[in-house]
Amino acid sequence: MAFKTLYKFHKKISNIQNSYITLNETEAYLHVIYLPIRSNKFNICYKDVIDQKYFVLYEFINYTGEDIDEKCFHGNFLPVKFFTQFNNANINNDRWRLNDTQQLSIGVIYLNTNVTVSAHEYNQLNNKYHIAMECFHPTCSQIISNKNLSLISIICSSSSYSILIQNQFYELFFYLLSQQIHVIALNCERYLPYSKVIDWSHPSSSYSWLYTIYFQTFERRFHTTIAYLRTHFRLPTLSKSSNFVEIKNQLTKENNFYYLIHPRNLNFTQMPIGLMDKISFQSNKKPSIQIEPTFYDQWNRLYQPFYRSEVLTNPFEIPSSNEKYTIIILTHKKRFYQLNRLLLHLNGLINVHRILVLFNQIDKIEKFENLSLKDFLDGYYIYLPSIHVEIIYIFNLTNNLNNRFLPWNEFIQTDCILSLDDDSFLRHDEIEYAFRIWLENRSRLIGFISRSHNLTTLEYDASSSSCSYSMILTGAAFLHRWYLDYYTNIMSEQIREYIQMNINCEDIAMNFLISYLTKQSPIKIGHRETFHCYKCEESLSNKITHYKQRTECIKYFSNIYRLIPLRYSVHRLDHLLNISSCILEKEQEQSVVYGSTDFGKTCTTNDKYKELLDKVSTMLKIKPHSIKTEKGDTVELLTAVECKGIVGNDGRHYLLDLLRMTPPDLNYLPVDVEHLSPSMKQLDYPKTYKHRLCCLRQELIDAFIEQKYVDFYRSIALNLSKLRSNESTPNDTAERTNVEEAKRIVNEISVEDNSREIIQSACRSIGSVKDNEFDVRFNPDVFQPHVTLNQTPAETAADIKLLKEASEYLVLKQIPLMIQDFQDHSSVPVDGEGLSEAMHSRGINIRYLGRVAHLLTQQPSLIYLYEIVVTEILCRSAKHVFRTYSQSVPIHLLSFSISHFLNCFLTLISSPVTDYTFDELSSSTSTSTTNTSNTSLSNSTNTTSQKTNNKKKNKKQQQRKHSPIMRNESLEFSSLTSKLLWTQLTNEAKSRFSFDLTCDDIESFVDKYSVRRTCILRSFCLKTGLQLAMREYQFESTNKSSRTNTECFTEDDVVNMYPVIKQVPPKPSDAYQFFTSGQQKIQQGLLREGFELISEAHNLLNNVYGPLHPEISMCLRLLARLNYIMGDYQEALFTQHKAVMMSERVLGVDHPQTATEYIHMALYSFANGLSINASKLLCRARYIILTCCGENHPQISLIDSNLGLILQSYGDYENALKFMEKSLELNKTFYGTKSLKVALSHHLCARIQSCRGDFRSALNSEREAYQIYRAQLGDEHERTRESAQVLKHLTEQAVVLQKRINDVVKGQLLVIPSLTIQQPSFQNVLEMLNVVNGILFIQIREKDLDLLREEMAKQSTDDRQQQQQLQLQQLSTPSVTTISDAAEQAAALMNNEVD
Repeated sequence: MAFKTLYKFHKKISNIQNSYITLNETEAYLHVIYLPIRSNKFNICYKDVIDQKYFVLYEFINYTGEDIDEKCFHGNFLPVKFFTQFNNANINNDRWRLNDTQQLSIGVIYLNTNVTVSAHEYNQLNNKYHIAMECFHPTCSQIISNKNLSLISIICSSSSYSILIQNQFYELFFYLLSQQIHVIALNCERYLPYSKVIDWSHPSSSYSWLYTIYFQTFERRFHTTIAYLRTHFRLPTLSKSSNFVEIKNQLTKENNFYYLIHPRNLNFTQMPIGLMDKISFQSNKKPSIQIEPTFYDQWNRLYQPFYRSEVLTNPFEIPSSNEKYTIIILTHKKRFYQLNRLLLHLNGLINVHRILVLFNQIDKIEKFENLSLKDFLDGYYIYLPSIHVEIIYIFNLTNNLNNRFLPWNEFIQTDCILSLDDDSFLRHDEIEYAFRIWLENRSRLIGFISRSHNLTTLEYDASSSSCSYSMILTGAAFLHRWYLDYYTNIMSEQIREYIQMNINCEDIAMNFLISYLTKQSPIKIGHRETFHCYKCEESLSNKITHYKQRTECIKYFSNIYRLIPLRYSVHRLDHLLNISSCILEKEQEQSVVYGSTDFGKTCTTNDKYKELLDKVSTMLKIKPHSIKTEKGDTVELLTAVECKGIVGNDGRHYLLDLLRMTPPDLNYLPVDVEHLSPSMKQLDYPKTYKHRLCCLRQELIDAFIEQKYVDFYRSIALNLSKLRSNESTPNDTAERTNVEEAKRIVNEISVEDNSREIIQSACRSIGSVKDNEFDVRFNPDVFQPHVTLNQTPAETAADIKLLKEASEYLVLKQIPLMIQDFQDHSSVPVDGEGLSEAMHSRGINIRYLGRVAHLLTQQPSLIYLYEIVVTEILCRSAKHVFRTYSQSVPIHLLSFSISHFLNCFLTLISSPVTDYTFDELSSSTSTSTTNTSNTSLSNSTNTTSQKTNNKKKNKKQQQRKHSPIMRNESLEFSSLTSKLLWTQLTNEAKSRFSFDLTCDDIESFVDKYSVRRTCILRSFCLKTGLQLAMREYQFESTNKSSRTNTECFTEDDVVNMYPVIKQVPPKPSDAYQFFTSGQQKIQQGLLREGFELISEAHNLLNNVYGPLHPEISMCLRLLARLNYIMGDYQEALFTQHKAVMMSERVLGVDHPQTATEYIHMALYSFANGLSINASKLLCRARYIILTCCGENHPQISLIDSNLGLILQSYGDYENALKFMEKSLELNKTFYGTKSLKVALSHHLCARIQSCRGDFRSALNSEREAYQIYRAQLGDEHERTRESAQVLKHLTEQAVVLQKRINDVVKGQLLVIPSLTIQQPSFQNVLEMLNVVNGILFIQIREKDLDLLREEMAKQSTDDRQQQQQLQLQQLSTPSVTTISDAAEQAAALMNNEVD
């Protein structure tokens, strides 16, 4: 044996600090002998010499090639390769380039074989490569190396296994790979090292990668051997022992670093607004169960068979529950300002466990003992912040970017790692959303900033124009903890040394590593492009050679990996929409195939888009029109010019920028006054607005087209009558033409009557784009200064006329019709949301609130609605002012600024804020040593996007002041006062809604409009997404004469701030078809059939929407009403209870619809004998309505009537009368003193007064009811006769009572004898409750009901026969039938209008 070599071996392994190797035989659990063989001239048969209990590792060192007895190496003998003469060889990674386009040259080495024997292998290589040379002896490896070949193939003999060939193969294999030469081994599977555990044929692994991990250095070869023995004998691995004990609250020295653990500080006043109730206040970590991966995974997937990692899980295992994440921030003391701002910004994150701050030591420290924080941070150490989790500061690290990915097993206790730069400012919702995505993709890199590379040139691409990406920057990324251990301990040391030398590319190295191990692309969150370091004097990314150096990194790393593991992706997960929008982006320069991107200067069209948009434009009433570009080209469009058609990466056709799909609103465009009618000019139209994008709503277009449809057939009927009678008809006759008469005349049109001329005349009169049928459409590009229309002046005039009529129809027709609906109480809004829905259903834009308010002032009965409209104007104006106000507020002062805004809004604040101490701001100012204007260590970041396109960059700069992401922080909010705020609100209301508030503060507003402040506060919070603490707010000052500051809100009252999202939910057609069919059955009196259809609709809605949805609540409410009508009171109460709970959850506990559900549930509760519960439910409903709109509302009248009846039922006459008299007072205001509702209220008051024995008052109340019934319904009506009977009875009771009082006065009776007052029965009260709530039970005999059903069935049969006859007529005379059918539709539309 070579004892010198053996001594060298012992010396090497004695320096290895691992717990699984020992040189003491008494401590060993496996006996292994290392056998280096230089010569076999002694003919020793080691199998006979060495005891069988030993496992022998043998290696031929400089072997001369003597014959070997194969039998002497059978059994527990394993060939190894520890010592090579190539360990210190200089490696040049630049000799191989993967972007060579020419055919690669290859050298071939034969081991114990030749070309004839290995013809198949030779042909296989010859088909793919150019064979530059061949060699038949293993010693020619040096010759091949001198040929500078990058690819060598080793072809082995197909005969039986030979130790000699094994030795030769080892020598060649390790030499070639150590020289960075790629190896292809053919027919050599049995000779590959450790082939029993290493899968060399795995498609995801290369020889170069496996060599780097398992064999590149002596230590790795030795570790691999020990790991093989462990796997071979199924022996457990031993974890690296760690005796580390954390010491908190003091600077502690370890081997090569110092650390300081800052304790948690739960100071909620300094936290930004977030989900505070979800922060975990328990720091105890539950022990997790270790799951040992399989041996195959250890060797060929995780590449970690050496020792048991302290990371208990790996990215490929099943995740555990209740996970959190650790944040790692790499920085140095010169960037302490950015670090402090970031740490304060992270305060309040829900799922964070710890934060590790790594300080690279850029200044050399001479001594290492007895250091203090001042030695590392100078004077900044006093500003180290404390937040809601522990912060571990680690100092005295070498200035190495690899420190970002050190395992730090001493401090990290979570699987998830969030790697952040000190300038990476992310919103809390973004971080939490990315963490949820990581939990579903634990093996992948999840981040916010993406980059790409060129697949051909390997050039690093940092531009934002590319849709695809292949890398995620680790300055803001989630990854698994296991990758830190892999990066530091297993990944090629050459990569880490390259990173340390160039101070760059550690993020690219991590992307290479994760992509190689997972064979998956990273995942990008959101659409950020970069982070801007606020007040950074220098940054690595600002260097001139930064991007060129990163290109060299990609090339260098690819040489080591021998491939490009990076994978492309186009998906971007948005934290709000949770969708990928990159399917709409294209890599090619011209991605828009339809529409214009420069406001009509250039424009393009597409046949496929024209085909698709033809149907859409017909339905949306958009007129096909042509425009001229700057070059004079004519392009036909079916949409507005700004609409852009893009064929997505998924092959679908998309349409963007749909804002002007509806025509412009002339009432708010800067057009000539001549384009408006005199009536519109009198109303001061057109009005100015903040932008030129005012468009008409689609609901208005539909209503206007319906009106035009009726006018069209009226014109036809009028012209036909003139033609037949040969006499002129006055113009006002057309307005009075009966719809049925018009329908009859149109049906009689024939060819002899010159119907074509009649139809053409009608088309011209209503502005149809076709001359032979009704087809009214709008041109959306009219009055657009940047668009040149390619049409005649007459066509343009016709388009303008149609727009003028539509705008006039909105103001003079739709708004008055809506007011009429309010007067008829067919629509009764309770709050601003209900008002907006009512306006939108008629196609009225919100900017017409001022006009609506003006018309409501002329209707005294709608005073409650006027208050709602004024409140809506005020809150919407406040919303716009608040949006601008909150943009410049520092993040950590947001809650305080919101409370200050609310105080200025709803109380009296006459002086700016002076008593609030801005701790961070004052400390920052006092320690500033430069002349720069430092504001706050906690100011939010200015995040800007790095644009390669100058036009996009200028556009972003113009939008900067309106973007919620790009913040210019200041303390201007503290100077806001009530007077200044209300001046802004007054200006905003005037400019947006043309309404004069004329109020200086909230006191004057409340006095003028009688609006409750709670209603204003609720509406404002709903519009801005504010969530306030639930407590009693004292708005009014105790001393009203004092005009000093009366603060009501504090920063502790601001709990959260949510985004307000508008969406259009999908409509399940089948469910709505069942629902409408059920409603029709109910109207026909078929309650059971209707109930079954509504139940089926409820089931379908539940399958589509899930268990909670407003539409499902609507179904449940109707089902409960049907159960009640059919007499099943218990089922009605049970179903309505579910409707109430669902309404509370999906709409809110303070929503008006929830109050309506409470009213219904109160009725059903009383029907089940639960009168106390019914009264409580009504009180709750009354409280909700008071919160929404105050006491002056028709819903309060309804609730008070119900409450009066229910209180009367169990004898509480005093309170019952109070509520009933309040209901009577409100009904007089809203319905008039002579309405039937007022009569009913008088009658109910009389009932309660009679129960109290106050017959005089009861007589007066019933007399009022009788007079109203007599005047409205006549003497013979049932109500009138019933009221007369009650009046007679009350008169008799009053006479009897008066006689007895007189007898007492005369002395004939000593006391007044008690009168027998009949209490109302339960059934009587229930009947009156049904009447009050609009449920009338009509007694019909079964015989009459059968006759009614027969009549309805006969009518349905006649309708079907008429429809079949019309279809037959359509086959013979299509033109006549079309007009007839259209006339029927016009008649139906007009009948609906009359109704």
